[in-house]
Amino acid sequence: MSQLRTVAKLVRFSPEEIARISERARTCGRTVARYIREAALGAVPKARHHAERDALLRELARTGRDLARLAHLVEAARDGQLPSAEQDQLLNALADHRAALRAVIGERADSSRAA
Repeated sequence: MSQLRTVAKLVRFSPEEIARISERARTCGRTVARYIREAALGAVPKARHHAERDALLRELARTGRDLARLAHLVEAARDGQLPSAEQDQLLNALADHRAALRAVIGERADSSRAA
């Protein structure tokens, strides 16, 4: 059983500091108080995955599987010409994969700037 927290301590932050702390706490799925307490006690809170990011990763995996399957078709068709239907599938899968990668890279860049 954990001890009750009965001691309060006033800590002052600048508006910029509390904004950064609040954002980091939110990305870690913690309240600001819990985030500050854990960080002060030596914990290194980690950002949680979000449902949107998990869905995006699943989509990347799906398009990656499509690309692998289509690449196998390309290898098999090297002697001849790749049928236009498979060529269209390959181009669409590549476009989907690139779009998903751009979304992940953009999200990572945004979260790096916020940290």
